[in-house]
Amino acid sequence: MESTHNKWAVALSVSMGGVMSSLDTFILYVATPNLRGVFSATVAEVSWVSTSYAIASMMCMFLSGWFVDRLGSKRVYQAGLVLFVIGSALCAMATSLEQLILYRVIQGLGAGILLPVEGVILRRTFPPVQHGLVMGLYGTSIMCGPAFGPMLGGILIDQFSWHFIFIVNIPIGIISFVMVRHYLIDDPISADTPKRTFDAPGILWLLFGVVGTVWLLERGDRTYWFEDTQNVVLLVVALASWAMLCAHSLTIKQPLLDLKVLKHKTFTAANSLNFLAAFMITGTLFVLPIYMQELLGFSPTQAGTTMAPRALVMMLAFPLVGWLFNRVPMRLLITTGLVLGIGSGVMMAGFTFETGWHDMILPQIIQGLGAAFILGPVTTAALISIPKATMPAAAALESTTRLLGSTLGIAVFASLITHYELRTWELLRHNVTLSSTVLYKRFGGVVEFYYSETSSQLHALEKAYRALNGRVTEQVLSITYMNLFQLITVGFIAMLIISAFISLKKQQQVA
Repeated sequence: MESTHNKWAVALSVSMGGVMSSLDTFILYVATPNLRGVFSATVAEVSWVSTSYAIASMMCMFLSGWFVDRLGSKRVYQAGLVLFVIGSALCAMATSLEQLILYRVIQGLGAGILLPVEGVILRRTFPPVQHGLVMGLYGTSIMCGPAFGPMLGGILIDQFSWHFIFIVNIPIGIISFVMVRHYLIDDPISADTPKRTFDAPGILWLLFGVVGTVWLLERGDRTYWFEDTQNVVLLVVALASWAMLCAHSLTIKQPLLDLKVLKHKTFTAANSLNFLAAFMITGTLFVLPIYMQELLGFSPTQAGTTMAPRALVMMLAFPLVGWLFNRVPMRLLITTGLVLGIGSGVMMAGFTFETGWHDMILPQIIQGLGAAFILGPVTTAALISIPKATMPAAAALESTTRLLGSTLGIAVFASLITHYELRTWELLRHNVTLSSTVLYKRFGGVVEFYYSETSSQLHALEKAYRALNGRVTEQVLSITYMNLFQLITVGFIAMLIISAFISLKKQQQVA
């Protein structure tokens, strides 16, 4: 069939793929408790389902430009759709956690192509005068993930099963593929056009560094950290890989990540803030659905719906922040966002196992509003003093830093859940005993209550022990998440301190 160049049909077809890849970053968060039960796994083990997708996606993003230069954006985008749909189908058929993690890698490779190539296609399809509109469309594709991913995931799990959070991608991916094939014209590829280089060693060192770090965080607590030889090996591999990446990046002409831009102090400080913002915000998004379902007893739909206001407020606040940007000092915008983040963290630190749905909404809205005031201005602060000649390298490093922050945020918070649970269980194990006079009297009262119902001493004791264990479990989880929410508050305070070292004058870019 002969292709017809209809720019709005092109925009719709590629946006479908972008929305899918963005949704699948966030749709899994609400499924974590369900997957724990299905595969009898810890939070840290299940977190690999999210981090494997994120790592594969990040690595493929680096390769997407190289492939587009040689094959054209249409072929590369179609390849991304094929990988994503195949990965989704395989994920839906997974029968073990190991299979699901492997298939998420395939899905992540496709996602790593879809979003960056979508931006390339939209810019090439529309005239420069409409690029502002196009980038708004592109931004909407990205924001669909945090806005609707958890809610959609919760509905699909409750109404069907966890398999459908992957099955839903298949018809959308096929429709997008057919539309791209019909409406998008091939790029003219000239042999004379300069092509991007492929820094294979840089990608490998980055991959080994990230995987080694995440793997160490995932298994550290449950294997007693460096008492286990494998953890020592992982630490050595991770540190050596990061060191080799730095040495490699500083010695070749066109590295994957040009670390020389870190000599700009404002960029370095703002990029540190960028990392922490991604770390804290993504970590919170990962933790909250688990907290709501495992401690508060929310259904997946309730948990996903409760998280929706955060992202919707972010979407609505971004234009407001853009309007304020040229009217108020940039430092005031960032400080406002960080203070809102601290406030939301303090509110969440007061959550208990009796917290209700209505108590969850306001902190979500406040943190979503704070995130909008942080993310855009921090990115601008990082890039504003960078010379135009090094802007692409700085933008690539800024984007990578944000992705690393998100990936490590999931890994660290998953590890901390395991750490705090183990530590709290150990603490309560030594204190919650029947040798305690107060506890013994209360336990005796519970036994008498169940004895009056069953007239069986054995059944009464069994039910009383079960009730005691349930109460202790509630306390363990409550203390665990209180510690995590306190850590989130401390993280935002640390970001506020770092922001004081950033020069935030609105200046013209250095030529």
